[in-house]
Amino acid sequence: GNQAWTVDKTKKRIKQHDMCLTAREDKLIMRQCAAGDMAQQFVIDDDLGTLYNSFRNACLNIDNMKDAVLETPVINNGRPDLLPVTKPPPPQKQTISELYEDPYLNIKYFVDDSDVPVFDEEVYIKGSSQNPDPMKLNSFDQVRSDKIGAHRSVLDSRHYTCKSHEDWTMLPATSIIMTFYNEARSALLRSITSAIDRTPPELISDIILVDDCSDDPDVGRLLKGLSPKIKVLRNFERQGLVRSRIYGALNAAGPILTFLDSHIECNEEWLQPLIYQLTQRPRGIVSPIIDPIKADSLDYRVASSNIKGGFTWALHFTWVSLTEKDIAGRQSESAPIVTPMIAGGLFSIEKEWFFKSGAYDMNMDIWGGENFEISFKNWMCGGYLYIMPCSRVGHIFRKKHPYSFPDGNGHTYSKNTKLVAEVWMDDYKELFYQNRASARYPDIGDTSGRLKLRDDMKCNNFKWYLDNVYPELDIPWSIAVSISNAGWCLDSFGGTNEAPVGLYKCHKSGGNQAWTVDKTKKRIKQHDMCLTAREDKLIMRQCAAGDMAQQFVIDDDLGTLYNSFRNACLNIDNMK
Repeated sequence: GNQAWTVDKTKKRIKQHDMCLTAREDKLIMRQCAAGDMAQQFVIDDDLGTLYNSFRNACLNIDNMKDAVLETPVINNGRPDLLPVTKPPPPQKQTISELYEDPYLNIKYFVDDSDVPVFDEEVYIKGSSQNPDPMKLNSFDQVRSDKIGAHRSVLDSRHYTCKSHEDWTMLPATSIIMTFYNEARSALLRSITSAIDRTPPELISDIILVDDCSDDPDVGRLLKGLSPKIKVLRNFERQGLVRSRIYGALNAAGPILTFLDSHIECNEEWLQPLIYQLTQRPRGIVSPIIDPIKADSLDYRVASSNIKGGFTWALHFTWVSLTEKDIAGRQSESAPIVTPMIAGGLFSIEKEWFFKSGAYDMNMDIWGGENFEISFKNWMCGGYLYIMPCSRVGHIFRKKHPYSFPDGNGHTYSKNTKLVAEVWMDDYKELFYQNRASARYPDIGDTSGRLKLRDDMKCNNFKWYLDNVYPELDIPWSIAVSISNAGWCLDSFGGTNEAPVGLYKCHKSGGNQAWTVDKTKKRIKQHDMCLTAREDKLIMRQCAAGDMAQQFVIDDDLGTLYNSFRNACLNIDNMK
């Protein structure tokens, strides 16, 4: 009768008919069985005689029990044992109508802790906005996505050596953070359920959904009914990816943060390799292999595991093949891949290190460039970046952004990447400006905070990054630099033919202190005028082929500027 329970060992449920035993705060209740509801997943240990729920981190205690009461366990040798505790007062409910302000981010947001109905997949998906053109709203086929629904099987795309791993036990839990804006309901739902279905429940501490002020608040709000681990935050006004992710991280309970896009599908055992790597070597950013999901057919394809992240001097992310040195340094197909850059949408990082290393640059808007900043920063400031080939996550790759940028896509990307260049790329930023001239003009505001972060963390310079992390990156034959010593910079003062060159306090604004070094012809130029050694002075003169007085060698190690024709080095002492 009422004391007869059906134990579903696969899904870890304890049932009577279609009702499941459910852990709610400090009590046990009966609730309609729901896929992925962590509060309905229990472990019965016959040896210890315990009934344990990992979501509440609690065991059933029958002492003086009237209603079923759950007590918080103490962990001994990795196993839960009963320990009587003083129960805290129940938390006061917040409702979606309440508006809050975060002093760290200086943004307003709603906390949705209101009651929602039991989740109904069919009703939820049917509530999506529709358009006669299935590609119009999301830049992928929404009709196909809706037909697939919340669950589907995908090809296990891992190498066979990844299928079992004895070290993937007793791992810490992670907070999954997913930000979205006007996402298709079916794609967002499938992103969440694939993570839940293919992850041991004890490895998920919570799932933070940050709604960046979508047109329909129910897109996120109704997902609370999917699992008690889900927390929904909604921005009062649109903030963009960077500030939304930081906001999610501030509300995360887990010691590890796992950021995911909202149109992905997690593959088998996708999370364990990421977390395991962080337990072995701290201060890392670890990313999965990203399998492409076609936007038109939603077919799940398999990506190569012999690639890593790179970039062009216009700061466009690219996938590049592993070098012979990369391949030789890996002991197996399951070994981590050292990568100069991550794509940015999917990665795990320790929460403490994320904030200690400055999180994201909050001056960035909407989307774009944040992967460059976090990649450069982590490498240059004592961390590392790995791609874990035993972790696979599918991602819908779209040909265009389905959403708007308040200041325009191009302007926003130029502004964000300019912030990266000005803070992290040193003199190599001129190569960026040569390849993205539009980035010279956006106002990026005050960068002193990020520069101070770089100084406080004693980060390496960008040349160190190129030499040690990305040595195979092609550096063009000419590069724009400033030539300085003790705070004084070589300055042309805008002079033309035969005009003298002098020194001026470095202002770091380019202009007359920005020189192009032609390493092949050993010239130092501004436009068509070349630096020229004349007797004991430097002047500007029209560039002339074969003019030895215009050929210089810059020695970075010695800190010298040498002209072989005059057999002399530049000396700033008493130089006017």
